[in-house]
Amino acid sequence: MANGDCSLIMNDKMRRRGSSDGCMNTPPSPPPPLHSFEVLRRTPLNRAFALVYATAISALLYRHALCLLSSSATTFFSFSLSFSLLISDAVLAFMWVARQAFRMRPVRRKVLIENLSRVVDEKNFPALDVFICTADPFKEPPLSVVNTALSVMAYDYPTDKVSVYVSDDGGSQLTLFAFMEAAKFATHWLPFCKEFRIEERCPDAYFGSTHSCAQTEKMKMMYESMKAKVEGVMERRGGPVDDVITNHHHRQAFNKWTSGFTRRDHPTIIEVLLDSGTDKDITGRAMPNLVYVSREKSSSWPHHFKAGALNPI
Repeated sequence: MANGDCSLIMNDKMRRRGSSDGCMNTPPSPPPPLHSFEVLRRTPLNRAFALVYATAISALLYRHALCLLSSSATTFFSFSLSFSLLISDAVLAFMWVARQAFRMRPVRRKVLIENLSRVVDEKNFPALDVFICTADPFKEPPLSVVNTALSVMAYDYPTDKVSVYVSDDGGSQLTLFAFMEAAKFATHWLPFCKEFRIEERCPDAYFGSTHSCAQTEKMKMMYESMKAKVEGVMERRGGPVDDVITNHHHRQAFNKWTSGFTRRDHPTIIEVLLDSGTDKDITGRAMPNLVYVSREKSSSWPHHFKAGALNPI
């Protein structure tokens, strides 16, 4: 092989090595954004209005100050009145200025939730704990609280990382019964939301709108059945619910409601209604944790209302 051919081959290898090294030294592309924002078009109008308004306020304060300093023959009453007007306008001007920071550059933000899985693997998502508080089943109907919990459990989030804690400060067996029924319904509702990508994940709101298909009607019948059971128990106004419970373990949970049980004097009640480690939905996916908590209360010491109810959780 000639010397010229050898030099050409060596130069070609060096060019290839240099190109490969350049590829290796290329910095990694930045991760996709998780949110975006745009400045609203009314920003120039807001700033122009603020400038005109600030000019008017400055002129008004200047006039008040000028009247106080230039008038030599004034009575105490007129001086006090002018000084009070100056202080009042100065306070109002300060309140107006303090609010302008939100109007100088208004923006509209948008969450790019579809990029979250490209930035963080689902197994590395942080655990999500949600506290739901209730106290009186007749002022806060259990069905409304149940719909809140079902909406949370149906979040577009790994279900095994969601934990819902229901703090019932009234210690009502009606609320506990409602959540036992909700736990059964959730095993069907959560897969339904994921399969059909439901955005309105509150069952009562979803079924109250116009949605017509075979799967929706079947799910609505299940929800109406759960609703009828809860409303039937609510009509008892706090009476025993043992006769409507078929699960032996669930029946044992109501043994603490004795004759001396009152909403102001009762023992601690903790019931794990769903456990992500053992409970699955109808498709085999893990269910969120659902825990019912009613703290111990005694009439002999203050219970500190909702703050005290959240402390045990």
